[in-house]
Amino acid sequence: MTMTVKLTRVSKVMAIMVLGAVWSWSWSSSGGMGMVMAQEDDDDVICSAANYNWTVVGGAASAWRPGDDIPDVHIVMQVTDPIGEYAKYSVAVASLWAQTHDFTMAVHSQLPEGTPEHPTPEGMDHRFGKVALMKEYMEDVHGGSCPAEWLLWLDADVLMTVEYDWTRPLIETYPDSHIIGSRDIGGEGVMNSGVMLVKCSEWSSLFFEQWWTHPLATAGKPDQLALGELIDLPENSEYVTVLSGEAINTAPFWWHSFVPGVSPVLHLINQPKETRRAVGSALLSKLCTAPGADSMDEFEEDGSGSEYMTVNWNWSWEWLATEYVTSLETITGAFGTTEDKEAMIQASKASEFLASYFSEQNPPQHDKALRVLDTSLRYTEKHELGGTALLMARVAETLTALGRYEQADGLFNAAQNQYQHQLKTGLTGPEGTPALYQIIKGRAGAAMANKKGELALELYHTALAGQEKYYGKEHVAVAVTVDEIGTAFAKYGQHAKAAEYFVRAATINDEKLGLHDPTSIVVRCHLAVAYLRSGNPAGDDVLAHAVAETVKLGSPHLARKVSGRLSALATSFENAGGEENSFKALYVHSLVTEVIEAGFGKVSAEFATAVGNMATTLVGGDKVRDALLLFESALEVDREVYGEEDLAVATDHFNIGYVQSKLGMFTEAAESFDNSAAIRAAKLPMGEAAEEVVQARSRAAKARKAGGAASKMEL
Repeated sequence: MTMTVKLTRVSKVMAIMVLGAVWSWSWSSSGGMGMVMAQEDDDDVICSAANYNWTVVGGAASAWRPGDDIPDVHIVMQVTDPIGEYAKYSVAVASLWAQTHDFTMAVHSQLPEGTPEHPTPEGMDHRFGKVALMKEYMEDVHGGSCPAEWLLWLDADVLMTVEYDWTRPLIETYPDSHIIGSRDIGGEGVMNSGVMLVKCSEWSSLFFEQWWTHPLATAGKPDQLALGELIDLPENSEYVTVLSGEAINTAPFWWHSFVPGVSPVLHLINQPKETRRAVGSALLSKLCTAPGADSMDEFEEDGSGSEYMTVNWNWSWEWLATEYVTSLETITGAFGTTEDKEAMIQASKASEFLASYFSEQNPPQHDKALRVLDTSLRYTEKHELGGTALLMARVAETLTALGRYEQADGLFNAAQNQYQHQLKTGLTGPEGTPALYQIIKGRAGAAMANKKGELALELYHTALAGQEKYYGKEHVAVAVTVDEIGTAFAKYGQHAKAAEYFVRAATINDEKLGLHDPTSIVVRCHLAVAYLRSGNPAGDDVLAHAVAETVKLGSPHLARKVSGRLSALATSFENAGGEENSFKALYVHSLVTEVIEAGFGKVSAEFATAVGNMATTLVGGDKVRDALLLFESALEVDREVYGEEDLAVATDHFNIGYVQSKLGMFTEAAESFDNSAAIRAAKLPMGEAAEEVVQARSRAAKARKAGGAASKMEL
């Protein structure tokens, strides 16, 4: 959809966001909350809600004034000078979204006791700024009432990504809640505080006072640790709704949970500043470029002399991956081109994100990831940047993925020894202890991949014992390791034993995360497979629940995980042989297509693959005519996704030709094989000499020969 908002060209005016080559921040000293101001030269474009009549209220740049109708939602953000270069884009996008729904908005600077570099009092984590600001709203700092029924807090690295109002359905669904947020996928607490809906109420006022004065706050700990402890108190838990991690937030590795056009926000957690700036700039440019326009600077007259621009929310997200990777590659370019230590530290951080992104593509790009990490490790060691042990472990993980197990084990061992030395000597504080267990588990994974099951289980149990001592036995981090141990037993065919571990992991997750959380769903899927492989009939119900929850969430990342487990289960039934197992395999394949459709849609390469796999199972069960219909469906999807001349389309033609031959449709089969051969000859490096092309040509010739023989017999 598109909407038209009134814009203006300005000189020396106050605004929430200004696009231009020059950006400056200045701060008011009045009141407890600072005002964001930008000053620019003539003819710079403010892509913002100019008809908001931005005014100073209680020392804050705000759209709401006493006496106006109170809106449903008031957006609150905090921006200080060090983050201004990326925050200006997230603020601008939020302001456009706010105007769409007649919401108001305020952007604050540092607290009076803080500085631009550290916006909170000395000794307190900088993220507690949001707690103080929201607390002040609850104390009627505007001289009359809270500025809205609900406050929506947004961290400066949060970008609004959909046009619709996603706050109202949540407010209506959870009428008794006073705080609504998403689970913290990053592991620092129960809820991620980067996106929170907070009801203006006496209860909220008391809660934020408790949060601000919590012992963990004065000890300098992250805000989310204190938040988690408060939420867990019985008197608070009923007033707080913790949604699944991706409901109104995203994972630190955003591609795990962000669904274009569905996810309400893109939270660039821990990402480098340049990446936040690049993605935010690109998103704002998309929003402020009208359909058919070349750039966001094209205005149109409304007939009265006012200038308007169409704000466009209807575009493809294909640019996101390119913008993301390009920004990270730009940052990692510091290696070998500068001696600036801070630039190289940022390059090392960017390298880990870039490598993770490469490794988790489909298909994985582990070679690229290894090159990125290896470069980072060399420069980190050379310039003593810190974090060498953890970086060594990341390199070792990638080596494991590439099948270089012995090399990976050696590097894991070196990383473990180095990190243990750091903990023992105090170079790494006690809070760094969990990272040691991650290194040990990485080594266990390498041992599993190298078919050293006993060593793997020994290492997993070492990590588990350490985590139980550090976290307690009912922590989600413990559940992850318990699930990994169950997976190890399942890999060696001990499915009943694996189920025992999966039950424990599922119990922890269901209690701590809820039944609808993606992590809980994946573990339930593991449990279902273990039950079914060990002959436990409870597996049917557990599997049905896992599939239903996966379909309901519609997450591509979750769909890929669950479908992978189910496809492996279907293959195990097929390999077992027999009519009953063939029926079970078909049933599981049908679940796979259901999951894939929910996550990727029917017009997707993933859906075509799922349909093709089901067709292959039908062929094995002598249901050839049914298989032909499915192969033809896969062909139509692949044509729509890739076009006529793709290797996936060539494979579909070949499969159709094979089934047509079995059905005695020799003329049609020869044509299908020829189509397959022609595409492969054009696409494969060896052309007509390629083995796949020779095979298809041979099949076509045999089909013609069989067709000729059949014709003679009819005569």
